[in-house]
Amino acid sequence: MPLAYKSVLYLVPIPINEADVHWSIPQKVIEKIQSIPCFIVENAKTARHYLKRVHPGIVWDKVHIEEMDKHNMAQQMNTFKTLFKTYPEIGLMSEAGLPCIADPGNSIVQLAHAQQVRVSPLTGPSSIVLALIASGLNGQSFKFNGYLPSKTEEKRKQLLLLEKQCVHTTQLFIEAPYRNEQMLKDLTQMLQANTKLLIAFDIGGEQEMIICQPVQWYRNNTIQLGKTPCMFGIGN
Repeated sequence: MPLAYKSVLYLVPIPINEADVHWSIPQKVIEKIQSIPCFIVENAKTARHYLKRVHPGIVWDKVHIEEMDKHNMAQQMNTFKTLFKTYPEIGLMSEAGLPCIADPGNSIVQLAHAQQVRVSPLTGPSSIVLALIASGLNGQSFKFNGYLPSKTEEKRKQLLLLEKQCVHTTQLFIEAPYRNEQMLKDLTQMLQANTKLLIAFDIGGEQEMIICQPVQWYRNNTIQLGKTPCMFGIGN
C-alpha cells in the first residue's frame, strides 16, 4: 500500500558552470522547479539568481526562500518542520550540482523522511559522476573523499593511503579552486609515476578539459588550472 505523504521535498539540481541552463537541466525539471512555492537553500543570493534563469517571470512574493545556517542546522529543524506542514512542495537547493553531496542538505532529507515527507530527486548534473565516467577509471568501485587535508604532511599521508586503495577503488576528491595549482603540484610530487591521475576541469563548461594520464605525464607536460573548479581522481 502506498504511503500517505504530507508533502514532497524535491532535490533541485543546479548547473555546475555558467553554461546555458538548458544544456544541463532537462526541460521537464525546469517546469517542475517553476511550480515549487518554497525552497530551502544553501545561499539565498545564488538561489534567486538560478530561479530567475529558469523562471524569468517569477513573482518573488509567491516564493518563499529559507536559507540554511550550516553552522546551526539543529536549531533550524523546527523551522523546516513548519515549512513541511505549510507547503505541499518544497525544493532543496545547494550551490552547484546535486543537493546533499558535499553540502549539509542531507540532514534536511533525513528530517523529511522522519516527517513522512516524500523525497523526490530531480535529474541534473553531478561533477563526481561526470568526471568518473569520462576518466576511464574503475566505475564499479569508487569513493568520493571530499576535501583532503590542507597541511602538507597530513595531505601526503592521506594521498599515500588513497594511492594504496585506488588499485581496487577509484578515489575522487576536490579542492578549493584557489588551491588548484598547489594541489596539482602536490599530486605530481607525492604520487608514484605510474599512478593514473584524473583532472576534470570546468566540466560541461566552455573550457572543459578532462585528462587522465599517469603522474609522469603531468611531470612532463605543463597545464594551467587557475581558479576554475576541478574534480581530481586517482586510480589504476
